[in-house]
Amino acid sequence: MLPSLLNVHCHSCRCPAKLIGRVESVPGRLGRQDGYVLPRSAPTPGDRRRHDELGHVLPLHSAARIMAASWFRQLGLRSAPVNKSFLLKKWYLDCVTTAGDAALIYLADLSWRMLSIQYSSLLTLRAGEMQRKSSLCRRALPARSESGIEVHAPQLGFRGTWRPLANSIKRKIFECEDGTIDWQCFQPKAQVELCFASHQTIRGLGYAECLTLSMPPWKLPLNELHWGRFLTTQDCVVWIDWRGAYKNRVILYNGNDVEAESVSESAITLFDGTRVELDRSTILRTGPLGKTVFPTLPGITAILPGRVKSIYETKWLSAGFLRSGDQVRPGSAIHEVVRWIE
Repeated sequence: MLPSLLNVHCHSCRCPAKLIGRVESVPGRLGRQDGYVLPRSAPTPGDRRRHDELGHVLPLHSAARIMAASWFRQLGLRSAPVNKSFLLKKWYLDCVTTAGDAALIYLADLSWRMLSIQYSSLLTLRAGEMQRKSSLCRRALPARSESGIEVHAPQLGFRGTWRPLANSIKRKIFECEDGTIDWQCFQPKAQVELCFASHQTIRGLGYAECLTLSMPPWKLPLNELHWGRFLTTQDCVVWIDWRGAYKNRVILYNGNDVEAESVSESAITLFDGTRVELDRSTILRTGPLGKTVFPTLPGITAILPGRVKSIYETKWLSAGFLRSGDQVRPGSAIHEVVRWIE
């Protein structure tokens, strides 16, 4: 028997978020929990079982480790064949205005084991007020064309366009037997316009990239990651600095690969003397991912190892300066330090 598609709905926009599985029983009336329509009554003991394709009965906790405990407990699913491969495509896009307002957008498409999820989130900083929204609706991945990138995310309440001001960059950041990580910076520097459902519009310089991972990030041989982008009206600096058992540093200055003498959370110093200074004036997010990111994904934490939930991230919005010779140019940066804590 082919697996059926069970439809649940996100209450932010009522679009279906599909989970692959067989429905053995969905008792009771439907109610709201964790942003989804879920059965109010608990499943019977017979519903709390999962059969593989050979008819073997597995305990509930095994099913939960594959699909997320709350979904199996509430929905009484039987599994489709397990696909153990991992594939994550994660978009990051941003915009910073001259007034210091900012918007950070994350869009992710994850396939792993029985899990198939599209996740989107929006962090905005306007007039000093920070707001966050997230959704599991399957309708927000960017649309690319020759003129740029468009994102329509009604579940997050915005529509945005990114028009390129610099050439795209592509790198294979990491490769091993377990998989690869491909980084494509579609727009190291862009002119951005974001229109919100509140009828407000912000415009400024921005950035757009996409990471494609065919291996789980908790398997990476890393202890620390420094990442950031710094933009002025004339300049674009992007940096990736991996530290640990595997080391890799990529510094791009106006599209050119350059060598850095040092990379820290407050400054990037190139060997030719050019220096980007960052004031770290606004913390956008800080803490372990298990407390800052994954709580917005109901049930997902059940299938993740402790190492990924303890990853500690600090992300800043900084005003800064690029100093090159006797020239000093002001700009803004979004940058982060991520630490893998054992």
